[in-house]
Amino acid sequence: MEKMTTWILLLFLLVGCSPQGNKQQASESVDNEDTKVEKTAAKGKVKDKLEQQSPNLSKYETVKLEDKQEEFEIEIEYPSFSYAPVDELLSKEMQSQFKNSQKAAKEIIEDIYEDGLGTNLKYSYHVFFEKPVITDDFVSIYFNIRIYMGGASGMSQSYAFNYDLKNQQLLDLEEVLKRRDTNLQIVSKLVADELIHGDQFAEYREDPAPFTYKTSVKGETEPTVENYYAFSLTEDSIILYKQFYSLFPNAAGVVGVEVSWEKIDKATEEKKNDIVYKNDDYHFTLRLPSSWEGRFIVKEGDWNVAAETSYDFQFMHNGKEISNIFSVSVLDTESDGDEEFGPMNFIASQNGKTFVWNSIMEVPPEFWEGGELHELQNEFTHMLNEDLREVIETFTLE
Repeated sequence: MEKMTTWILLLFLLVGCSPQGNKQQASESVDNEDTKVEKTAAKGKVKDKLEQQSPNLSKYETVKLEDKQEEFEIEIEYPSFSYAPVDELLSKEMQSQFKNSQKAAKEIIEDIYEDGLGTNLKYSYHVFFEKPVITDDFVSIYFNIRIYMGGASGMSQSYAFNYDLKNQQLLDLEEVLKRRDTNLQIVSKLVADELIHGDQFAEYREDPAPFTYKTSVKGETEPTVENYYAFSLTEDSIILYKQFYSLFPNAAGVVGVEVSWEKIDKATEEKKNDIVYKNDDYHFTLRLPSSWEGRFIVKEGDWNVAAETSYDFQFMHNGKEISNIFSVSVLDTESDGDEEFGPMNFIASQNGKTFVWNSIMEVPPEFWEGGELHELQNEFTHMLNEDLREVIETFTLE
């Protein structure tokens, strides 16, 4: 069983390193041992050289790679556009995937027999693509993968092929966001907002979304390349794909979260207006949302007996100090962050000093129903529950 698990992981790795697959019909047969490679001819003839220089990719063929045997079944489909720069990349990638999946399938079946799991279990690996998005600037193709080895719903994976037609190069997520003058931190926050507030995911959560769901969303949408390895493009948006194991049932499979470029551009512009807090005593900086403008002051405090000092970010309304939002405390010790700090949370350690933070434990009564600031409750809780962790992540030591 240990060997079989290794091969399953290998199949996921094969998917993760790929860019590349939709439908219209085509025809070509290739015999390779027991393997049939079929290509069904669709409309249109091969483009002439002039057309290849200014490609019209609206018509394409579907290439099908198949290996159907008694114990396993492999089927991979991908488009062919009669445009060499794109077709060569897709063909090379898919042929590689096909051969590797054949090898992995045979090893998995051997392990099934060795582990005594019987002969009725059939392994299948299917790759299909959605309709390509084709513009003057790029072609974007999203691929669905279903892997079945028994069980109710099998396993899902995905990958995508994104190609810059103008510059004739593959596009990764970093390059796409760089060209838009934005970054993964901004986009991942918008993905989280969609999961928490978007109508598409309402069936999977309570209304309003509970704290536990929001916490899981933050974990699932950390701004890492691993979380967003598969994405596709439209003219108006980017769609990021992931299986959200802690949010949705396994049967939901890989889910696409679409974020419009309009929202991304707006969030990026707002980020440029962030408030920069610079502490000259201990040489650290924090970035706070522009929406905090006029809503806080920073005071040095001595309430924390375990710290040299604390810097308390206090909520303000109409020039009046209402309550603490959060504090950054400085401890006179070096730390690697492994030990417990009670109600405080580790940020960083440098030059014999450790920086920790804590937030107010509960919403003050002024914001409760019937309180004088009840109309500001949503704003205050948003600062605490939505903004604060992002603020802490911007902590930088000189």
